[in-house]
Amino acid sequence: MSRDAEWFDAHVHDSGTFDPFTARGWQTLANAFATMAPKADGARLLDIGCGTGSSRMIYARAGRYVGIDHSFAAVQLARSGHRADRWLGGDALQLPFADRSFDVVAFSSVLHHIPDRTRALSEAFRVLRPGGSVFAFDPNLLHPALALFRHPSSPLYNPEGVSPEERPLLPSELAKSFRAAGLTDIRQRAQANIPYRQVAVGALNRLLPLYNAADWLMDRTGVGRWLGSFVLTAARRPL
Repeated sequence: MSRDAEWFDAHVHDSGTFDPFTARGWQTLANAFATMAPKADGARLLDIGCGTGSSRMIYARAGRYVGIDHSFAAVQLARSGHRADRWLGGDALQLPFADRSFDVVAFSSVLHHIPDRTRALSEAFRVLRPGGSVFAFDPNLLHPALALFRHPSSPLYNPEGVSPEERPLLPSELAKSFRAAGLTDIRQRAQANIPYRQVAVGALNRLLPLYNAADWLMDRTGVGRWLGSFVLTAARRPL
């Protein structure tokens, strides 16, 4: 078991769930997914980094949904709350599926937790049918708050709530890994208006209304297209 898996197991045991966003935040991500992976309706979809099942809301229009996560505690909780879907514990670097098994592979805020991102994306390529889509969302290192409080080189860096293998990423780093895995038609944008329900740094929860308001304003003014809190990446496996 990886250090990150142990960390998330402990987090789930302590908190009972992993659900950082408000309903509006999840809906923003669902709308973005529908735009960037428009052929997902009724598709066979694999959600890597499914956690306790909250990310299922993003992919509600998928047909056959399978969630996989390296935290077995999270998977058990997801399974108990969403019995109609299939939930597995497993490793993104060695997926327990046959070649060309899925129409869509999604990485739900997980690539920045995987040191060998290219290998994980290559596994996604393997289990994806030709012409199928990959979609990922990860924290955007270009976002001012992330750069100030979550980048180790910042004097204001706060490691509270940071998992052992977590590393903030630039959009260009993600795009490079997608290309290295053989994926094409890469599309990328930042996304704001993803309000948090709570954050790991307890003292900052009191400031969340201000943060969420600023995040909404960033979206309304168009700045969120580049500096939004998350970077969204989509690509496809060539025919």
